[in-house]
Amino acid sequence: MTLLSQLLADDPASPRLSVYDEASGARLDFSAQTLDNWTSKVGNLLLEEFDAQPGATRVELRLPSGWQAVALVLGALSAGCEVVLGEHGAPTEADVLFCSLDAADEDVPAAEAAGSELVVLTADPLGRGVEEIGEELPSLDAIDFGPTVRSYGDQFVEPCPTLAEAWAAHTNAPLPPAERYLCTGWSSTEELWSRVLGPLAAGGSVVIAAGLRPAEELERIARAEKVTARL
Repeated sequence: MTLLSQLLADDPASPRLSVYDEASGARLDFSAQTLDNWTSKVGNLLLEEFDAQPGATRVELRLPSGWQAVALVLGALSAGCEVVLGEHGAPTEADVLFCSLDAADEDVPAAEAAGSELVVLTADPLGRGVEEIGEELPSLDAIDFGPTVRSYGDQFVEPCPTLAEAWAAHTNAPLPPAERYLCTGWSSTEELWSRVLGPLAAGGSVVIAAGLRPAEELERIARAEKVTARL
């Protein structure tokens, strides 16, 4: 049993997460199988690299709305970690802090003060690492997410809940209908649950088109993606 077992059983190949990257203009699709691979890699990273303890390890994300944030949350849930979203430059109580490269200098002091492991992600739509795009890590102790996570296994063998079970444990609300949703991003942990994790747990799919987009562009995306509901 894996976090995405139900999606894999229903349809492993169709897009479950589609992402429009505002900076590059790229559009990316992630099937249940691809999401499961990323979920497993992140879960294995947390367990093997950071010795994450189910129910005890706290993971914080300081990332824009996009597929990497979703993959990190799914992987953290697989590993039994608590996941919260944070703000650049703010103090942290996380055991592992994931931050974006463009604001990493603000987060190095917070990670050092808390003794947190610092993992840095780029805005590259394909998930290339810091050094792979020709940049430098902000700290000698920081970990370059892209090349590091790719070295971990595509299968997660530790016991974990399904996403629907994780949803039930997180909220008393019923799952939303299994539709294809258009999501314009999130600014809190609860919004990430309601706008992405809930629809996936219900067997639906999500199109992420974050950022400041005109209404006409969102309409075009909704039609092209055959969106049936908006969040």
